[in-house]
Amino acid sequence: MAENTKLESPFVGILRGEEPGTVIARDDEKRFAIIASLEPEAAIHWIAVPFESGQSTEAMEHNDGERFVQLLNYAIDETKMRIPEHPELTAGFTIKFHIGGYETIPHAKLHILSVE
Repeated sequence: MAENTKLESPFVGILRGEEPGTVIARDDEKRFAIIASLEPEAAIHWIAVPFESGQSTEAMEHNDGERFVQLLNYAIDETKMRIPEHPELTAGFTIKFHIGGYETIPHAKLHILSVE
């Protein structure tokens, strides 16, 4: 890992191309991305993240509710656009997020999972 990313979340390293991972979608203007989960819980398990790290999902929702809603809308819109390319999504998808101690990486994120 690069010296300047030691305190950053692994998502930042993936977005920079310094850590292994697959970027599904990226919007440099909105500063959001969707990354394939390295530990998938479904046929499709993506993670929508803002480019900036350092705050949990709960903190983002509390401190910047507008940005949280923008992230949610980005996740929904980008996933819907990819349904033709990913038949696993035709039955629908779930968006979930963790609040509290279970959220182990200090980076706001939404999980996008295909319905099984």
